Parts: sequence; structure tokens; C-alpha cells
Amino acid sequence: MEKRSIEVEIFGHRYTLKSEFPEAQVKRVAEYVDGKMREVAKGTTSVDSLHIAILTALNIAQDYLQEKGNQEELLQRIKEKADRLEEFIALKMG
Repeated sequence: MEKRSIEVEIFGHRYTLKSEFPEAQVKRVAEYVDGKMREVAKGTTSVDSLHIAILTALNIAQDYLQEKGNQEELLQRIKEKADRLEEFIALKMG
């Protein structure tokens, strides 16, 4: 897939990103990051964009790792239920 330039605005700054993903998806990601940065900025006295960006990255990483853990737990539960179902079927089939 060919990369194309997509213009976005994050925390008051315009960026031209090159991406092979659909424009709507890139803009949605940029809007998410912008929203998170604004949320972090409200909770801190810092006006330094770099400081806010790092705090935002830490918050997003925490959210990601939490969701990844939830997904792994869910997959483990599904596997356990599938294993029990296979055992049940094997017992019934004789």
C-alpha cells in the first residue's frame, strides 16, 4: 500500500504524517492523542508541550497494557472453556 501525506492537528500544532492507513483512521488516532493531551494538560500546571506529551504517552501506554492484559485474560478463559467443552464432547462420544 502506498503512503500518502495526511495533515492533522495535535495540541495546537499541525503535522503532516505519511501513512498507508486510511485517512479517517489516521485522523481518528490524532484526535484521540489530541484529546488525551488536553485531558493531561487540564490536570497539570505544566505548560511545556514535551512534558505534557510524555505524560500523555505514559497514560496511553498504561491504557494499552491494561487492555492487553484484559485481552490475554479473556483469551485464557476462552481456551479453558474450549478445553472443558472438548473434554465433555469426548466423554459423551465415548
